[in-house]
Amino acid sequence: MNILLVDDHALFREGLRHLFRDLDASVRVSEAAGAREALEILRGRDDLDLVLLDLALPDARPFEVLEASRRLQPQVPVVVVSASQDRFEIERALGLGAQAYVFKSSSSATMLAALRRVMKGEVVVPDTGGAAPAPREAPLTERQIEVLRLLSRGLSNKEIGDHLGLAENTVKIHLGHIYRTLGVTSRTSALLKAFQLGLLAHAP
Repeated sequence: MNILLVDDHALFREGLRHLFRDLDASVRVSEAAGAREALEILRGRDDLDLVLLDLALPDARPFEVLEASRRLQPQVPVVVVSASQDRFEIERALGLGAQAYVFKSSSSATMLAALRRVMKGEVVVPDTGGAAPAPREAPLTERQIEVLRLLSRGLSNKEIGDHLGLAENTVKIHLGHIYRTLGVTSRTSALLKAFQLGLLAHAP
């Protein structure tokens, strides 16, 4: 398993290297202390399995490397590891293609659990607190909750339909109702809101 770790703090990188041993005994880690190094690796390597990325790099705009990684290696999942717990930043990172967002203040167990879920193809959204009560006038049905659960695993509408025995158009109808109920306009926003409202289990 090949991991690219992008963070400008050497001590943090060292800590994650030790943590990776519990993820996979054969893990090999490439490190980049800044955007330039990260982009060189992304352009020159075709064997990466996972990217861990801090958005706050000294030589790049906050989302620049994330956007570049999606262009250069869209098949490789990106986990954003950030000190920021700002909801806008979380939503934007997920909207740009990050498969997970993990706080730097998280425990090692939380980090490992998130990485394992990402390697299974799931989307991991952090608990930002401040949850409001779920809407009462138009609650989600059990089937719509099932759609959300599959959505959190990164499945397409067709794949969700295959899992639930539904036509793809029916899945779109369910998603439309979910969006209206939660007051959102995208899959990423729907997942974030669902986690905040306690409709789905938060990332461990």
